[in-house]
Amino acid sequence: MRDSEPVLDDEALAQLRDAIAEVKTSPGIGRAALARLASVTPSGLALTIDFKAAEVLGQPLVILRPKRELPDYFEQLTAREKEVAGLVAAGLRNKDIALALGISVGTVKDHVRHILDKSGLDGR
Repeated sequence: MRDSEPVLDDEALAQLRDAIAEVKTSPGIGRAALARLASVTPSGLALTIDFKAAEVLGQPLVILRPKRELPDYFEQLTAREKEVAGLVAAGLRNKDIALALGISVGTVKDHVRHILDKSGLDGR
């Protein structure tokens, strides 16, 4: 391992396990549980949660990887669009994003459309 790579110690792993357990037991997908999981992710690492995998695996798939640079268009997004983009990137469906953020599915669809327009991407 190179010196610049982040290291997960036992305490960091325990915090991540606790936060994942909280997410798994939250009715719907609690915004606070997601925030807690993100907050205990060690610096230098990015966290991806694939909730769709729970249908096959029985639990979400959690992936830790080195952080990448954000694309240039990311700065053009509003704070809410960034929040929605993060949840889309984590694998949440529009319905789950709406529940997590306390907004309507239609509003989520609008945010996703704006994100795609600003990014130039074809789809999620």
